[in-house]
Amino acid sequence: MRSRASRRSRTLRAVAAATIQPIAAAAPVEERTLPVARRIVDQVMCSVAPVLDGTTVERIRDGVDGELVCAELVRAANVGDPSAAILYVHGGGFVAGSARGYRGFASRLSMATRLPVLVVDYRLAPEYPSPAAQMDVVAAHQWLLNRGYDPDRVIISGDSAGGFLATDFALTNARIGALAPLGMVLFSPMADLRLGLASAAQRRSRDAFLSHALSAKAIRHFTAHPAELRIEPGLALPPTLIQYGGAEFFAPDAVALAERLHAAGAYCELQEWPDQTHVFQMMPALVPEARFAFGAVGRFTDAVLASAEASAS
Repeated sequence: MRSRASRRSRTLRAVAAATIQPIAAAAPVEERTLPVARRIVDQVMCSVAPVLDGTTVERIRDGVDGELVCAELVRAANVGDPSAAILYVHGGGFVAGSARGYRGFASRLSMATRLPVLVVDYRLAPEYPSPAAQMDVVAAHQWLLNRGYDPDRVIISGDSAGGFLATDFALTNARIGALAPLGMVLFSPMADLRLGLASAAQRRSRDAFLSHALSAKAIRHFTAHPAELRIEPGLALPPTLIQYGGAEFFAPDAVALAERLHAAGAYCELQEWPDQTHVFQMMPALVPEARFAFGAVGRFTDAVLASAEASAS
C-alpha cells in the first residue's frame, strides 16, 4: 500500500471535486429523475472499469423460495475453485447501481480472487424501499447454495450502500444462528445511515464525489428509520477486510465499523488508502491504486480459504 496517492489519482480527485461533486450535491434524487441518473451511472462505470478479456457473464433470473433472484454470475478467465464463490452487493446509495454496471468491477474481483462473483441486482429505492434489498440479498445467497456452491465457502462483499447491506446480512445471520459467510470484503462501507459519523468529519473530507446532501437524499428513499450497524459482543462473525479512501466522506464509517468488529471479538483488517476517494477501486482505468487494492483482496481471500481448509482437515 502506497503512503501517498499517485499523481494521476490526485489530479482526478481535484478535477472531480471542482466539477462533479457540486453538481451531484445539487441534483434532485427523485423518482422522476432516477431512471436517467441510473443509466448515466451505469455508463460511467462501464467506461472506467471495462470488462477484462476472457470474462464470462451468466445472466440469472430464477425463483428461490418464492423470491425472484436477478443477478449476474461473473467468471474471470482464471477462475478455478468450483466450490467457493463471492456474493457481491453493489453500491449506489440504495437508489442506483446494477449488475450490468458492475461487470468490469466484478471481473477484476473475480480475477484477483480466482472465484466466481454473483452480483445481485437487488430492488432499488424509492420504488422498493427497505427491506426489499435485504430480502434480495438473502435470496441470492440461497441461490448460490442451490446452485451447488459450498455453504461454508461463500464470501460476501459489497461497496458503500452494498457494504452496509452485506454487513447487515452477516449480522442478521449471526443473530439468528444461521449460516455465516466464510469472510467479508467491504469497500468504503456505510455504517451509519443517520450520517452522524460522516457528517462530523465532513469538513476534513476531500471526497470528490459524495457529500452529506447527496447521501441524505438517497437514504431518505431507502428507509424512514435510518440506523447504525450495531454489533453485539460474542456474535460469530467472519474475518473481514475493509478498504477505504483516506480522502472520502465515509472514512469515519469504515473506521468505526472496524472498531466495532474488533470490540465484538471478530477479526478485521482495515486498510486506509491515502488520498483516495470513495470506492476508488471502481475506477481501475483511471486510478492505478485500484489494481493494488484488488491484489490485497486476493491475498485476503486466499488466506481465508486456506484457513478454512486447514480447519476442515
